[in-house]
Amino acid sequence: MDKIHLRQTLLQQRRQWSRFQWQQQSIELCAQLQQWSVFQQAKLVCAYFSTQREPDLQSLFERLGQTKLWGFPRCVQKNLVWHPWQWGQPLTTGSYGIKVPAAQTEILSPMEVDLLLVPCLGGDRQGYRLGYGGGYYDRLFIDPLWRAVPKAGLLFEVGLKEKLPRDSWDIPLPTLITEKQIIVISNNFETT
Repeated sequence: MDKIHLRQTLLQQRRQWSRFQWQQQSIELCAQLQQWSVFQQAKLVCAYFSTQREPDLQSLFERLGQTKLWGFPRCVQKNLVWHPWQWGQPLTTGSYGIKVPAAQTEILSPMEVDLLLVPCLGGDRQGYRLGYGGGYYDRLFIDPLWRAVPKAGLLFEVGLKEKLPRDSWDIPLPTLITEKQIIVISNNFETT
Protein backbone atom coordinates (compact mmCIF):
# COMPACT_ATOMS: atom_id res chain seq x y z
CA MET A 1 0.00 0.00 0.00
CA ASP A 2 1.37 3.45 -0.86
CA LYS A 3 1.65 6.33 1.64
CA ILE A 4 -1.48 8.13 0.42
CA HIS A 5 -3.74 5.11 0.85
CA LEU A 6 -2.11 4.06 4.12
CA ARG A 7 -2.65 7.59 5.49
CA GLN A 8 -6.32 7.47 4.51
CA THR A 9 -6.76 4.03 6.07
CA LEU A 10 -5.09 4.96 9.37
CA LEU A 11 -6.97 8.27 9.64
CA GLN A 12 -10.26 6.46 8.98
CA GLN A 13 -9.48 3.87 11.68
CA ARG A 14 -8.79 6.61 14.24
CA ARG A 15 -11.97 8.50 13.31
CA GLN A 16 -14.01 5.38 14.05
CA TRP A 17 -12.85 5.22 17.67
CA SER A 18 -15.12 6.51 20.38
CA ARG A 19 -13.84 9.49 22.37
CA PHE A 20 -13.45 7.16 25.36
CA GLN A 21 -11.37 4.63 23.39
CA TRP A 22 -9.08 7.40 22.03
CA GLN A 23 -8.62 8.95 25.47
CA GLN A 24 -8.00 5.58 27.13
CA GLN A 25 -5.34 4.60 24.58
CA SER A 26 -3.76 8.04 24.95
CA ILE A 27 -3.57 7.65 28.73
CA GLU A 28 -1.94 4.21 28.29
CA LEU A 29 0.58 5.66 25.82
CA CYS A 30 1.43 8.46 28.27
CA ALA A 31 2.01 5.83 30.97
CA GLN A 32 4.44 3.99 28.65
CA LEU A 33 6.24 7.25 27.89
CA GLN A 34 6.64 8.03 31.59
CA GLN A 35 8.43 4.68 32.08
CA TRP A 36 11.10 5.56 29.49
CA SER A 37 14.34 6.66 31.16
CA VAL A 38 15.08 9.31 28.50
CA PHE A 39 11.74 10.99 29.25
CA GLN A 40 12.25 10.68 33.00
CA GLN A 41 15.62 12.46 32.77
CA ALA A 42 14.52 15.14 30.28
CA LYS A 43 14.04 18.62 31.70
CA LEU A 44 12.85 20.41 28.52
CA VAL A 45 10.52 18.34 26.36
CA CYS A 46 9.23 19.53 22.99
CA ALA A 47 5.79 18.02 22.45
CA TYR A 48 2.58 18.78 20.54
CA PHE A 49 -1.12 19.39 21.11
CA SER A 50 -2.99 16.59 19.38
CA THR A 51 -5.21 16.91 16.34
CA GLN A 52 -7.13 14.33 14.31
CA ARG A 53 -7.08 11.80 17.14
CA GLU A 54 -3.29 11.74 17.49
CA PRO A 55 -2.08 10.39 20.83
CA ASP A 56 -3.37 13.02 23.27
CA LEU A 57 -0.74 14.09 25.80
CA GLN A 58 -3.18 16.06 27.98
CA SER A 59 -2.92 13.60 30.89
CA LEU A 60 0.86 14.01 30.76
CA PHE A 61 0.60 17.81 30.85
CA GLU A 62 -1.87 17.64 33.75
CA ARG A 63 0.37 15.30 35.74
CA LEU A 64 3.79 16.76 34.91
CA GLY A 65 2.90 20.19 33.56
CA GLN A 66 4.70 22.08 36.29
CA THR A 67 7.59 19.67 36.88
CA LYS A 68 8.98 19.75 33.34
CA LEU A 69 9.68 22.57 30.92
CA TRP A 70 7.73 22.27 27.67
CA GLY A 71 8.14 23.44 24.10
CA PHE A 72 5.48 23.48 21.39
CA PRO A 73 5.65 24.18 17.67
CA ARG A 74 4.18 26.87 15.50
CA CYS A 75 4.02 26.37 11.74
CA VAL A 76 5.85 29.29 10.16
CA GLN A 77 5.73 29.09 6.39
CA LYS A 78 6.75 25.45 5.85
CA ASN A 79 8.81 25.00 9.02
CA LEU A 80 8.28 24.25 12.69
CA VAL A 81 9.43 26.94 15.13
CA TRP A 82 9.48 25.88 18.78
CA HIS A 83 8.41 28.10 21.69
CA PRO A 84 8.55 27.49 25.44
CA TRP A 85 5.25 27.01 27.24
CA GLN A 86 4.44 26.70 30.92
CA TRP A 87 1.42 24.91 32.30
CA GLY A 88 -1.49 27.34 32.48
CA GLN A 89 -0.18 29.89 29.97
CA PRO A 90 -2.71 30.97 27.34
CA LEU A 91 -2.61 29.42 23.90
CA THR A 92 -3.86 30.61 20.52
CA THR A 93 -5.12 28.67 17.54
CA GLY A 94 -2.51 28.28 14.83
CA SER A 95 -2.27 26.60 11.46
CA TYR A 96 -4.53 23.61 10.93
CA GLY A 97 -6.58 24.61 14.01
CA ILE A 98 -3.90 23.36 16.42
CA LYS A 99 -3.28 25.08 19.77
CA VAL A 100 0.05 26.93 19.86
CA PRO A 101 1.94 29.31 22.17
CA ALA A 102 1.76 33.00 21.33
CA ALA A 103 4.09 34.09 18.51
CA GLN A 104 5.66 36.72 20.77
CA THR A 105 7.27 34.16 23.05
CA GLU A 106 10.96 33.37 22.64
CA ILE A 107 12.14 30.73 20.19
CA LEU A 108 13.79 27.61 21.60
CA SER A 109 17.20 26.52 20.40
CA PRO A 110 17.57 22.78 19.78
CA MET A 111 20.59 22.86 22.10
CA GLU A 112 18.18 23.59 24.99
CA VAL A 113 15.93 20.61 24.22
CA ASP A 114 16.37 17.26 25.99
CA LEU A 115 13.66 15.34 24.12
CA LEU A 116 11.44 15.82 21.06
CA LEU A 117 8.12 13.93 20.94
CA VAL A 118 6.96 13.42 17.36
CA PRO A 119 3.33 12.62 16.47
CA CYS A 120 3.06 9.71 14.04
CA LEU A 121 0.11 8.45 12.08
CA GLY A 122 2.07 5.25 11.49
CA GLY A 123 5.50 3.80 12.12
CA ASP A 124 7.51 0.68 11.45
CA ARG A 125 10.00 -1.42 13.36
CA GLN A 126 12.93 0.26 11.62
CA GLY A 127 11.83 3.65 13.01
CA TYR A 128 10.33 5.15 9.88
CA ARG A 129 7.25 7.27 10.47
CA LEU A 130 4.21 8.22 8.49
CA GLY A 131 2.89 11.72 9.09
CA TYR A 132 0.28 13.76 7.25
CA GLY A 133 2.54 14.43 4.28
CA GLY A 134 3.39 18.08 4.93
CA GLY A 135 7.08 17.37 5.53
CA TYR A 136 7.35 19.62 8.62
CA TYR A 137 9.21 17.07 10.73
CA ASP A 138 11.26 15.85 7.75
CA ARG A 139 12.56 19.40 7.28
CA LEU A 140 13.24 19.68 11.02
CA PHE A 141 15.26 16.44 11.07
CA ILE A 142 17.55 17.68 8.28
CA ASP A 143 18.84 20.47 10.55
CA PRO A 144 22.04 19.11 12.19
CA LEU A 145 21.20 20.75 15.53
CA TRP A 146 17.74 19.15 15.68
CA ARG A 147 19.19 15.87 14.40
CA ALA A 148 21.22 15.57 17.62
CA VAL A 149 18.15 15.95 19.89
CA PRO A 150 16.81 12.66 21.34
CA LYS A 151 13.47 11.84 19.72
CA ALA A 152 10.57 9.45 20.08
CA GLY A 153 7.70 8.89 17.69
CA LEU A 154 4.34 8.51 19.41
CA LEU A 155 1.68 6.41 17.72
CA PHE A 156 -1.09 4.01 18.49
CA GLU A 157 -0.45 0.30 18.11
CA VAL A 158 -2.91 0.17 15.19
CA GLY A 159 -0.46 2.36 13.23
CA LEU A 160 2.55 0.12 13.89
CA LYS A 161 3.47 -1.79 10.72
CA GLU A 162 6.28 -4.20 9.91
CA LYS A 163 7.50 -1.96 7.07
CA LEU A 164 6.20 1.36 5.75
CA PRO A 165 6.57 2.65 2.21
CA ARG A 166 9.56 5.02 2.15
CA ASP A 167 10.93 7.92 0.18
CA SER A 168 14.60 8.88 -0.15
CA TRP A 169 14.15 11.84 2.24
CA ASP A 170 12.59 9.80 5.07
CA ILE A 171 14.71 9.69 8.22
CA PRO A 172 14.05 7.01 10.88
CA LEU A 173 13.39 7.80 14.52
CA PRO A 174 15.49 6.05 17.18
CA THR A 175 12.48 5.18 19.36
CA LEU A 176 8.76 4.55 18.86
CA ILE A 177 6.27 4.46 21.73
CA THR A 178 2.74 3.05 21.57
CA GLU A 179 0.16 2.41 24.26
CA LYS A 180 1.56 -1.13 24.58
CA GLN A 181 5.34 -0.90 24.08
CA ILE A 182 8.53 1.11 23.82
CA ILE A 183 10.50 0.14 20.71
CA VAL A 184 14.13 1.25 20.87
CA ILE A 185 15.56 1.02 17.38
CA SER A 186 18.83 2.81 18.13
CA ASN A 187 20.41 4.44 21.16
CA ASN A 188 22.33 6.70 18.78
CA PHE A 189 20.11 9.76 18.54
CA GLU A 190 22.29 11.22 15.78
CA THR A 191 20.90 8.66 13.32
CA THR A 192 17.79 10.74 12.82
